[in-house]
Amino acid sequence: MTSFVPPELSGVWRREVITTPSGHRDADTQVLWLQTRSWYADIRVRADRPVRDGARGFEDYSDGELLELARVQGFAGQLSAHDGVCLWRRDIDYQPPSPEPDEATYSIARDVMVEDGIHSDYQEIWRREPRSDTPLVALRLVMDSTCQGREGLLAVAGDHFIDIRGRAATIPKGADLGAIIAAALKSGRRKDAIAALSLRISYGRIDTGAWTVATSSFPWLERRELWAGGAVHLEPDGRELTYEALDERQTWTLIDSSASAHTLDSLAEAWALKRR
Repeated sequence: MTSFVPPELSGVWRREVITTPSGHRDADTQVLWLQTRSWYADIRVRADRPVRDGARGFEDYSDGELLELARVQGFAGQLSAHDGVCLWRRDIDYQPPSPEPDEATYSIARDVMVEDGIHSDYQEIWRREPRSDTPLVALRLVMDSTCQGREGLLAVAGDHFIDIRGRAATIPKGADLGAIIAAALKSGRRKDAIAALSLRISYGRIDTGAWTVATSSFPWLERRELWAGGAVHLEPDGRELTYEALDERQTWTLIDSSASAHTLDSLAEAWALKRR
């Protein structure tokens, strides 16, 4: 049986600053953590990340810019929280998986959270975003016609969402993504470098049925609709979403919902879902 995190942890948290005892301080990287009752998704994009006007994919970026894009971070999975300690299980991770647990203590006062690392020495200050309390919904990607076996999670809190879809290529544990990209580029394997960058994470807002991406590991998706170019349908049982476009199809199944009926029916109108 899935256990739920304390309700005070739910919603969308925007990081204000991270500091370490060595003097490192970062208040510029855009970091957002969306937490449902048990599932979470996280995206971390540096302020100096390269963005090319008119780009339509990684092919439009230079080798140096691909190396800079490899510094994005983000992950998703289940969170367990007990006695003031959080443990983030990373089922999907933009960077190569680390053998070190992602675990920290936390304290919350109103809408401000202080997180202190246990296995790494750092402190993060978070502030909860407005309009992120309800509904809390998580859907798992169970079929993607463009990539067999691809993992994915779509998490929603209020009118915020994070969509994360795993990469087609596997990367070794404990390796540095930047080093993987650099080695591929040095040996002329640009397609392999791009494949290693293919884990897609997008954060955005839902407004009058439009799911607009605000921040993404794919910079060219920003300010575009998440479901652009296709149609989203609600399956008859109210527990699956299907996205259909000319050359792709995805199916998402409901794995967590704070909605009283535990289906997507009550959200269909606000999310602009079409019933089968």
